[in-house]
Amino acid sequence: MSFSHYDATLILRALAMTITLSVAGAVTGTAIGTALALLRFSTHALLRPLRLLVMLYVGLVRRIPFLIVLYGVFFATGMAGIDISPPLVALAAISLIGGAYISQIVYNGLCNVDTTQIEAAETTNLRRGTILRHVILPAALPGIVPPVLGYLVLFVKDTALASQIGVIELNQAGIILTNRGLPTYRIFVLVLCLYFLVSFPLTTLSRKMEKKLAASAT
Repeated sequence: MSFSHYDATLILRALAMTITLSVAGAVTGTAIGTALALLRFSTHALLRPLRLLVMLYVGLVRRIPFLIVLYGVFFATGMAGIDISPPLVALAAISLIGGAYISQIVYNGLCNVDTTQIEAAETTNLRRGTILRHVILPAALPGIVPPVLGYLVLFVKDTALASQIGVIELNQAGIILTNRGLPTYRIFVLVLCLYFLVSFPLTTLSRKMEKKLAASAT
């Protein structure tokens, strides 16, 4: 299988798009998810309506397939007259659905902290924010970081569906090259290997972090 300059450029650009969407989606999704989890974990009475909205958002979005969210963002922005490029639409969809899943992971981690630690900190008259930063979060991290890192691998997989709205990422690049007459099985073996190279570091990091956090907890 010989690549022309066009073929190689297409694959490299598609790889760059996949990595960009994965990394940007991971960053924004983690930021959204963490913020929503902290809001939901708050006990402030004035934030109760927002907590209910967060619970509704997380519960709803986690039950909707990613492709439906992708189409929803794509058509909603179009009907609203918002001029936004397909890669940004894909990033928004990845961030929205990723934020919901990560929010649940972070929230579960916060809720699993031993209540005796929190109660002991409260007896010292520390402010809730101080307790959260110095007691709850450090205790919750071992239960949060590994599953979050594991979920980030799914961001890489989700980018493959971005081709449905015209984003040229690895999956779409493979289709384009096979349509140009290049051997189908060889092209998609190459695409598979590139997906593996992108996701493998995250999987490895997740396992190492899990072992490190487990060792520090003992």
